[in-house]
Amino acid sequence: MGMPRRVSKRARLCRRRSWSDLPHDLLGEVIRRLPALGDRLRLRAVCRQWRRAEPAHAAMPWLAAAGHCIGLHDAAIHRVALPGGEDAACRGSFGNWLALVPVPPQPPCQPFLLDPFTAARVPLPPWTGGTISKIVLSAAPDSEDCTVAAVVCLEFGKELRLGSIAVCRLRQGETSRPWWCVTETFNLEDIAFFNGNLHAVDGQEQTYLLEAEELERMRAWPLFHRDPVARCSAHNKYYLVACHGRLLLVCRSFGTSRVPGGGHHTVGFRVSAVSEHSYGTATPPPPVKVKSFDGHALFVGDACCGAFAVADDGSKIKEDQICYADNEGNTRHRPLQSYDMRTDCFRRYQPLRATGPWQCVTAQRLLHREALPPPEATEWGATLLLWEVMSSLGASRPPCYCSTRQSSQEPSNIHVITLNVIVYDRRWSFTQSGRSVQEAKQAAASEAVGFLRSLFRSVLDDSPWSSIPHYQSHVSEDDDLYDDLEDEST
Repeated sequence: MGMPRRVSKRARLCRRRSWSDLPHDLLGEVIRRLPALGDRLRLRAVCRQWRRAEPAHAAMPWLAAAGHCIGLHDAAIHRVALPGGEDAACRGSFGNWLALVPVPPQPPCQPFLLDPFTAARVPLPPWTGGTISKIVLSAAPDSEDCTVAAVVCLEFGKELRLGSIAVCRLRQGETSRPWWCVTETFNLEDIAFFNGNLHAVDGQEQTYLLEAEELERMRAWPLFHRDPVARCSAHNKYYLVACHGRLLLVCRSFGTSRVPGGGHHTVGFRVSAVSEHSYGTATPPPPVKVKSFDGHALFVGDACCGAFAVADDGSKIKEDQICYADNEGNTRHRPLQSYDMRTDCFRRYQPLRATGPWQCVTAQRLLHREALPPPEATEWGATLLLWEVMSSLGASRPPCYCSTRQSSQEPSNIHVITLNVIVYDRRWSFTQSGRSVQEAKQAAASEAVGFLRSLFRSVLDDSPWSSIPHYQSHVSEDDDLYDDLEDEST
């Protein structure tokens, strides 16, 4: 029988160490490299110290859809059960809390707040009026004082959207009083809490400030709109989003889309900063146009709007982008889409298989401009690919191929083709030769595709054509390519 092996003091100390002993700076670096919410949830389960440190670093959220959630970092699908919320529609969120309303909303309706990760549930007062379309919170529902505001829709049509604002109070997760209306019915578009106060916007792009201390007095004297039946634009929808210390007004424009399949879809966005002014001001200050979100991206939707910091690398959604879901009335098929404020490019994401991650299936610039006509049936190979790439970049003129006179030194059986490409009023020419006209055309088109892939990397890097190599190292993307779009963008 051998002698027992001696264990050094250093080894004994190492055995007693746990993951909770990881230095704070190293733990912060680990958390920073895990921007996806799914990874953050796994990190929280390691120990209490890691759970306490994680909230200091914001994670990219999930988009709640029917029966699943979509990670905005990697577009991965997550199946999350909603205990008690299977027959309810999401009408808002605050942190991990979801605001749910039973479907169908048979009066009296019992809305409630639910944390799907802890199964914590906070009931809200019953509601017997119209349909609740959106719920916003001033703070977490389990905090000392939380104000809950709801958009109550009474009528909806192509030219008329009428609603009012109802409010209730929560104190440490319990309701103290029932709902009360703080406004009469008017052309209400959206509401949001910002700096502790409630803000609203109507269909004429007029914003209103409802200060927190005034909400209680409005129980007896609800505010009225000066023109309660004012018509709204059927082609615009307005949202309020708090982003990095600013309140932003997002105008979303609708029209006939250039994307194959057509239909009445989103064709443009316009963002401006809101300046605070009192309810009913006759002449609001002019809007201040916003083109950058200071390292953030926005999400806008009928039931929820928000801003979130974007990870540096590997994220599907980039900074200065707006993500949204068209066809929000369809709860089973809601393709995630994004709009890039810098390049005026729309992208649509869909899963390639039922349980797989979402991939970009459409990338399209300048949806508000005239579309490139469909390619001719004779196009194939590189010429067809060039047509598709030019259409994606927003070109309205097809590529033009011209025969060039041969020089006296070239063999008679060699054909020379010059290709002219115009994308947003910028023109480039490419000349190639071949043993046949078709061979020369294919060579010129291939060179043009490689050139456009290198020049418009911000558009084509996340697109169906991202696999095309941008091997032309002498071609660099210039911000001037997109600066001219500001005056024409919707």
